[in-house]
Amino acid sequence: MQLWQEMEREGLEELLFCHDPQSGLKAVIAIHSTVLGPALGGCRYWAYASEEEAIRDAIKLAKGMTYKNAVSNLPYGGGKAVVWELPAAERVSGVEPSGNNSLNLSVSQRAHIFRSLGRFLERLNGRYVTGLDLGTTAADMDQIRLETTYVTDTTGSLGAQNDFTAEMTAYGVYTGIVTSLQHQGVTSLQGIPVAVQGLGKVGHALCRHLHAAGARLIVADVVPERVQRALVQFSGATPADPAHIHAADCKVFAPCALGGVLTPATVEELRCSIVAGAANNQLSEREPVVRRLQARGILYAPDYVLNAGGIISTAYELEGEGPDQIRQRVAEIADTLTQVYQLAAASSISTADAADRMAEARLAQP
Repeated sequence: MQLWQEMEREGLEELLFCHDPQSGLKAVIAIHSTVLGPALGGCRYWAYASEEEAIRDAIKLAKGMTYKNAVSNLPYGGGKAVVWELPAAERVSGVEPSGNNSLNLSVSQRAHIFRSLGRFLERLNGRYVTGLDLGTTAADMDQIRLETTYVTDTTGSLGAQNDFTAEMTAYGVYTGIVTSLQHQGVTSLQGIPVAVQGLGKVGHALCRHLHAAGARLIVADVVPERVQRALVQFSGATPADPAHIHAADCKVFAPCALGGVLTPATVEELRCSIVAGAANNQLSEREPVVRRLQARGILYAPDYVLNAGGIISTAYELEGEGPDQIRQRVAEIADTLTQVYQLAAASSISTADAADRMAEARLAQP
């Protein structure tokens, strides 16, 4: 991997490698842009297959945050931290594991890792503010807070209470689905089949909104218990194979699991007219996938426009706003998405290009 070339190609400002032999911390902090303000983006804890994978993920996610914050008109740039989950051989044994069963790490060692990360963040002097992301908890953010103030989603914050961030993300996606249907002349969700791939916190909350509006749900997840929960809670929902739900006969396909679900092959199998979901980086290969979506007449709601509810929540909590005000801010995703669709139609470009153009225009005039 040619780091300088990668940074130049993606427009990255700064790439910081963090290592603390005492705690076992191995982390990458990517600051993509501080043009609009301090870089804001979550901290991911994941078992990466290689160093290159961890670096690429940090860079890709940081760039996504820049565009998400810009198109959402937030006074922040984009950044991301990824902490490499320790291999089993490096974990401390004989200590009660943390509450997150998927991360088999001792409480004390995990605390030391995130407190160490806090010291690295403090040295950045505010250029990057971190928060919750995949694999991290409010307790991890509390440890970071012991060393720096440049952290959100600590215990007692909205982001750490009752899955508020996930709820706001889901609400934003729901708002975007309604907007996308209206763009195609559909004024009600009643009886509309929507296929939701991924039933984690965001996916499940999205199903709740869709079910309340009368949508007919098709659901899938790699965890069978999540599917069963959805079938019990949302009457009329039907299950699907998580590997093939993208091919379900539906009006809206909502990918809410990991990214890369839209490949040249899966696009050919789509039987929907709208793709609108919460997953990040849904396009495995941007140009060929976008071209095929356009050729097939499938409306794509750009993921970073649609799933911005979480970061909007974090940003406005930092500005001192409360839950009701934040919900109103998230509802404005409908206006942003409408502008994307209007620009795409007026300029004869894809919705993905339209969203990028709007974000880049904001970055050009901070």
